[in-house]
Amino acid sequence: MYEFISGKLISKQPDYLIMETGGIGYRMKISFSTYSKLPALDTEFKIFTHLHVREDIFELYGFAQKVEREFFFKLIAISKIGPKVALAILSGGSPADISNWILADDAKTLAKTPGIGPTTAKRIILELKPKIEKGMGSAEPGQLVSDLGTSSVEDEAIMALEALGYARSEVYSKIRGIVKDSETELTTEQLIKKTLQK
Repeated sequence: MYEFISGKLISKQPDYLIMETGGIGYRMKISFSTYSKLPALDTEFKIFTHLHVREDIFELYGFAQKVEREFFFKLIAISKIGPKVALAILSGGSPADISNWILADDAKTLAKTPGIGPTTAKRIILELKPKIEKGMGSAEPGQLVSDLGTSSVEDEAIMALEALGYARSEVYSKIRGIVKDSETELTTEQLIKKTLQK
């Protein structure tokens, strides 16, 4: 119903925010990931939204990034995963982190989320892994791999290493770590070389 709302940030807590626009105050549930990206109070900003309706309850959810909202949709589409649990998962890491755990079959890390046991973590991996691999395996711009924060240089390096027989889940985390630690911008060739040295 609502794609996004632009207004002034009135209040923020790790699990919700209040923003004012047009004389109306909107209270939204948020993840800790979104909370960490919020501006200072009384600042004008835009937030992506989702209105969740169940029986007689209307709950508004806010997301700092569109990719986080898309991941939220993927999570609540899984049986027995409601908005509360989906937000808890998104509070535990960015969509890129969660995607990495899923691609690496890391049920142990996912299971650390409150309300998520080992069985549910494995079910999340089973249901989401094919969808994430499909997006991350695409060379087309705008797919999940780009939305999760990788640059075109990183995408090229990942695809080149995959062609050499390396697993995407293995090289993805290495490449993200190298880029994060590098003080200068790397070329595709330099990135591949540094990944192979790790």
